[in-house]
Amino acid sequence: MTRLINAKFITIGLLVFLFMIGLGMLSHLVSERQRYNDQVQQSIGKDYVNAQVVVTPFIVIPGSTTIVCAADISKNCQHNEDIILTPKKTEWQHQVKVNDQNYKRGIYKAITYNDNIDIQGRFTLPEELKTPATNQVIHWEQAKLRMTVSDLRGLSHEPSLTIAGQKKSLTYATGDKVNPLNLNYVEVPISINPQTQDIDFTLGMSLNGMSSLDVIPVGEDMTVQMNADWPHPSFTGAALPQKMFQPESFSATWQSSYIANQNTTLLNSCLQALNAESCAQLKATENTAFAVSFIDAVNTYTMTDRTLKYALLFLLITFGTFFLFEVLKKLQIHPVQYTLVAAALGVFYLLLISFSEHVGFAIAYLGSSIACVSLISFYVYYVLKGLGRTLVLTAILSSMYGALYVILQSEDLTLILGSVLVFVLLAVTMFLTRHVDWYDNNATPSVDNAQA
Repeated sequence: MTRLINAKFITIGLLVFLFMIGLGMLSHLVSERQRYNDQVQQSIGKDYVNAQVVVTPFIVIPGSTTIVCAADISKNCQHNEDIILTPKKTEWQHQVKVNDQNYKRGIYKAITYNDNIDIQGRFTLPEELKTPATNQVIHWEQAKLRMTVSDLRGLSHEPSLTIAGQKKSLTYATGDKVNPLNLNYVEVPISINPQTQDIDFTLGMSLNGMSSLDVIPVGEDMTVQMNADWPHPSFTGAALPQKMFQPESFSATWQSSYIANQNTTLLNSCLQALNAESCAQLKATENTAFAVSFIDAVNTYTMTDRTLKYALLFLLITFGTFFLFEVLKKLQIHPVQYTLVAAALGVFYLLLISFSEHVGFAIAYLGSSIACVSLISFYVYYVLKGLGRTLVLTAILSSMYGALYVILQSEDLTLILGSVLVFVLLAVTMFLTRHVDWYDNNATPSVDNAQA
């Protein structure tokens, strides 16, 4: 009997190995479908609008300095350099409407948004600019306020600006201009009185985008307040906001003077010194931006991939149940019967990925699990030769699929719930086999142990 048990273990091990190969193929299929989805979203972004990166409005003031020419010290040369003036304080209000039904390609869809942005801020002229050096000329009349938006297609209409009591419209920048930041922008000419202490402004615009919004703060102090009708935000970037969640919406508030000051230094280095490294650092939004992504919490491919991680455990539990019936009830189950049950377990994942793309993950999971449990229960009724044994296996499979769904929905507790499930199953197995004498030729519980 010991030899037969060893042979059975080897056979089961071989079947598990083959099942793992099948799981690898299924995992590849999920990754392939995910790539298709990503490609469609990129295509939609190319035709419609991409994720948006926005920089706090700032003022560019042309300036020139008279210096001794390096080539001929007997002559003077003009060194032109833009002066960057960033706000002393800005407050942003975002009202975001998110939708995942407007742009679709077949079964794939993109999450897009419309953001109505209202900005209030104040520029304060530094004292050193009011009294420049004798060799410096500041062209106040040529100053321009610039608003950087990565994808200008997202502006549904021209942004409206009120600055120093005057209403203006920002328009697309024209002409060949040095743009080391390599982000698109709109701008408007403004004439600044150098004797002015503070310059108040308000800016309103409607911005369309896809998937995510990154706001890069510059200046001395900036506050961003956002309300969105989407229940599943993912906050990233250089700082996390204070946030509140409702069943179908959320609100968030960011505030960080340190990040705004850090970005101001990078912006000056990028635009004035044309420092490519500073430009790259400023655009690395994970370190410089207040960022939010609008995600699908029940992503079909992510959820299916997480489900696949438990496939081997399900197979081992099912095979272990079969093996216990063989040992405890003296049944003989052929390797072909093991194989067919394993195939039914594998088909569950194929059904799940194919149907969830059309009807959603929850319905697909319910339908696929019911179909596979019913098929396996029907088959093992003849394999286990008894209704009671069939009901036991059906209850085990149903409990596993139910427990797995709970685990999948509990993102923060996934590891804990998975560990508890494995512990419980191991404890049950040890309890049921506590009297089995594995060296006994008949593999039956010993008398002494049974009495104990």
